[in-house]
Amino acid sequence: MERKFDFIGKRYWAYLFSLTLILGTWLYGAFIKGPKFGIDFTGGVLVLVKVEEPGITTGKIREIFKGSVEGVTVQNVQGENEFMIKAPATGDTNKTVETIRRKLKEHFKSGVTILKVEMIGPTVGKELREKGIMAIIYALIGILIYVAWRFEFIFAVGAVLALIHDALATTGVFMAVGREFSLPVIAALLTVIGYSINDTIVVYDRIRENMKVYLRSKPFEEIVNDSINQTLSRTIITSLTTLFVVLCLYLFGGGVINDFAFVLLVGITVGTYSSIFIASAIVVDWYKYMKKVK
Repeated sequence: MERKFDFIGKRYWAYLFSLTLILGTWLYGAFIKGPKFGIDFTGGVLVLVKVEEPGITTGKIREIFKGSVEGVTVQNVQGENEFMIKAPATGDTNKTVETIRRKLKEHFKSGVTILKVEMIGPTVGKELREKGIMAIIYALIGILIYVAWRFEFIFAVGAVLALIHDALATTGVFMAVGREFSLPVIAALLTVIGYSINDTIVVYDRIRENMKVYLRSKPFEEIVNDSINQTLSRTIITSLTTLFVVLCLYLFGGGVINDFAFVLLVGITVGTYSSIFIASAIVVDWYKYMKKVK
């Protein structure tokens, strides 16, 4: 006998949990701890170097620039001898790059190789930040139009509110743990939105099919709950498979894509939860209010 879980009956607890998660992480991450923005958004210098000398740590490299380059952050990229050096835009970026080159060559006599240099001005960084936010907004508007065309407007609103929930919760957790916003992070958020809407559409499609058959004989809440249970195994299996791949990227992909993989880990988890507990629950509450169904 198939086991049936009462997801819709627990929807108000889910609303409370989501509200607590979003408010808590945003309050701590945005207002207490403060968000961190990478040079993609603030402007600055990125230098990728390979050091031949063994046993070098990020702390040792950071010490080299004390008193000469302010605000330097150093991240181990791959293995033991590749490092990503970032410095904020505090003046002439060309001069900052030359200072970093000179300090590295002075300190590492055994050899240091500059693998990549990137410079982004503060104006360009501001423009990239604005475009990243607009990309997320345009994605949500496009999804609203698509779901409204394919289903009903009520379903479209439920889907978009669930996606906004996913974006806010993922961003809140990202800020709360002190990670740095960059263009790959925006790309990861857009990926999360695309992944989450796919799960939601599968559930909505089953709801629509069951409504055609059972709307006159069953309460709407029961139809939606049955639909979630009928697609539950597919949702969980797909999410676990994807999470396993993303976890491998997070653990073994190196520092360059670590933030990207972290956003996917949190986003897929939150997106799976919202597809089950939030998206359909919003439709139930609105449908009952607007259509006056049982």
